[in-house]
Amino acid sequence: PWEQSARPGRLTPARVRRGFRGLHGKTPQPAGAPKSSTAGPGRPAGSKNRRRAREHPVGKQNKTDTAKPASKRQAA
Repeated sequence: PWEQSARPGRLTPARVRRGFRGLHGKTPQPAGAPKSSTAGPGRPAGSKNRRRAREHPVGKQNKTDTAKPASKRQAA
């Protein structure tokens, strides 16, 4: 009653502010809930690891007991 009357169908900024409180809770929020900063549970302490570790192949080793063939230039 203390506000100056507006034209029909026109909202004043004060009326919009008052109505926004009830409207805000009913509309879906665009952002999801924040994620927690703590680590996940992982494997509980005291339980056995049921997955075997991968076996990585060992690198190829050169054979040292075989002699290299002599080159043709040394024989001449």
